[in-house]
Amino acid sequence: MIKYILKRLFQSVIVILLVVCVVFFLLRLMPSDYFFTEDELIKFTEAQKYAKLERLGLMKICPTCDGSGLINEDACPACRESPQASKGTGYVNRSVLAQLGDFFSDMLQMRVFNAKGKEVKSIEPVSLISYLSQKFSGEEPFGELKDGYSIRMMFNLGKSIRLEKNQYVTDVITAKMSVSLSIGLVSLAVSLVLGVVLGVLQARYKDKLFDHIGTGYTVVVNAVPRLVIYTIIMIAGASLLGLPMRYDATAEKPWLTMVLPVVCLSIGSTAGYMLWTRRYMVDELNKDYIRLAKLKGLSDRKVMFRHVLKNAFVPLAQYLPYSILLTVGGSLLVETFFAVPGMGPELTTAIGRYDLPLVQGIVLLYATMGIIGVFLGDLLMTLIDPRIKLTGKGDAR
Repeated sequence: MIKYILKRLFQSVIVILLVVCVVFFLLRLMPSDYFFTEDELIKFTEAQKYAKLERLGLMKICPTCDGSGLINEDACPACRESPQASKGTGYVNRSVLAQLGDFFSDMLQMRVFNAKGKEVKSIEPVSLISYLSQKFSGEEPFGELKDGYSIRMMFNLGKSIRLEKNQYVTDVITAKMSVSLSIGLVSLAVSLVLGVVLGVLQARYKDKLFDHIGTGYTVVVNAVPRLVIYTIIMIAGASLLGLPMRYDATAEKPWLTMVLPVVCLSIGSTAGYMLWTRRYMVDELNKDYIRLAKLKGLSDRKVMFRHVLKNAFVPLAQYLPYSILLTVGGSLLVETFFAVPGMGPELTTAIGRYDLPLVQGIVLLYATMGIIGVFLGDLLMTLIDPRIKLTGKGDAR
């Protein structure tokens, strides 16, 4: 088991790194203008644009002309923009591999915070590698610090350049993630309980009225476009129950504004859990060991919950950790529909605004959640059913 866990963790890390590298390379194919806001494109001079690209690590001072743009009063051939240019730019592009190296080396940073716990913006952060190398060489990376100041290690994915300008990507994701998580976990709990319970009842009363009603509900939810269902729920909830139509964390009763988003998020997941619970339980009910248990005199309730449900829940358990982690990512439709400031619309908004560091951070989050979710799903299956072995021969996974 330990060997399997270590192997899967290593594989997961490799896959996450590959995803990040591919996204990083693709985003670096974008023109450099996308690293500026609209105001900066209008107001910045060429020299200011090159200086910002140097700060972002996309360019470096030309080593041939040492940034002057001239060699013997002629345009520097290494950094000139065109053959007709009278002077070079003084900068050359850095290789994508060098930029990727900076991204990974700066992923862990040491930052200075004051006594109130706020970061001191006037002191530049230092990467963990540089910090340790200076410490080992006897230097003090931040010099003399004021009383009450402290140094903390922080996870870093760069700063937003457009959507949340100059804010750390990790801070933006954390703020959005907390909102999506609060709504997503509630909706997941509601849909899981309702879906499994109703699926069990459908299997228990197979081909009867309750089963037909549950099947009709599942068909309608999967056939009707979600926006139509959300509109009906929103209108019905607002007009009949007086529920708020928009999410508002500052409202007098903020939990009331969560009701409609939670209902909309739960309605599709509930149908899915009902469908698969019924299917797996019907399959189990037709097996020989269930017939034997009934012949031995076990009641229907004991057979359903002690044997059938336990075995039928194993396939569902594989995707449960993934579903929990997926709540961090939010829902694009629901969060946009009810104006929830969560993670759902953040990726599409970041792509639409060409906020490349924020796109990188969100893609890294989604890749990590997906891979870890599948890994934890396998482990959960072994805990529920000890017959499942993750390593070995034969029927082992």
